[in-house]
Amino acid sequence: MRVAFLGLGRMGAAMARHVLEGENELVVWNRTPGRAGELVAAGAKEARAVADAVEGAEAVVLMLFGPDSVREVLPEVLDHAPSGVLMVNSTTVGPLDAKEFGRLCEERGARYVDAPVTGTVGPATQGKLGVLVGCRDQDWEAVRPLVELWGDPARVRRVGDIGAGSALKLVVNQGIGVVAAGLGETLRLGAVLGVDRDLALDLLSQGAYGWVITQKRAMLEAGDFSRAQFSVDLLAKDLALAVDAARDAGLAVTQAALDDARRTIAAGHAGEDYSAIIGHLADEGEADSH
Repeated sequence: MRVAFLGLGRMGAAMARHVLEGENELVVWNRTPGRAGELVAAGAKEARAVADAVEGAEAVVLMLFGPDSVREVLPEVLDHAPSGVLMVNSTTVGPLDAKEFGRLCEERGARYVDAPVTGTVGPATQGKLGVLVGCRDQDWEAVRPLVELWGDPARVRRVGDIGAGSALKLVVNQGIGVVAAGLGETLRLGAVLGVDRDLALDLLSQGAYGWVITQKRAMLEAGDFSRAQFSVDLLAKDLALAVDAARDAGLAVTQAALDDARRTIAAGHAGEDYSAIIGHLADEGEADSH
């Protein structure tokens, strides 16, 4: 299969490599040049423009920052990709965004598949991501072999029609954001009350915060969040999408987590791992205690 992969951030680059490993022809494009070196060395071709990347493609994969990025790129893709192209959008967007993109693709003769992923750079590198597929019945069997290149077959599932994958992805990431902000405020409370942070982490790791502490304790202890698996700015974008998607219902806790993420970004941690939210809130508590 000739596959065009658009978007070579940490996740996109790791996912695209599996397309090559599946013995497919791969053409890549990234808004910022210079990120395709390893993929080109492995056999991919780098296109300078979207139009060049998608020419003759049987499938186009989008792994961009968010819905606004998709709105910028998708029309150009549809202008130059062949009729009937399989459009696989792994960008995290809102469910209404996904339906909008699906309608646009249908109008232009393309097959749209909503396919956000769950997991971070490690599982992406290993080809073990979860993939939440929302698509039409007739497109499921066509897209499954492609997304299983970067997804664990046991974790690749069709969850409904177009928009269903994006809806479930927001639910997953909302949970990540709320837990991160909650743990940060828990450690902040501990700091204000004079509780030793290591002791608090030891006890908290045995409870509801156990998974995130296991994953992020080394970063928290070092105060170094530079090796991002899932960045603060991406999480903030997803929390904002969740708040917007449920605006009528009201998500007060999610809004508070979003506010914490934005404060962390304002403090200079935008591209760092999302555990910087925990560290930033905890450090605020240390400052408040003095």
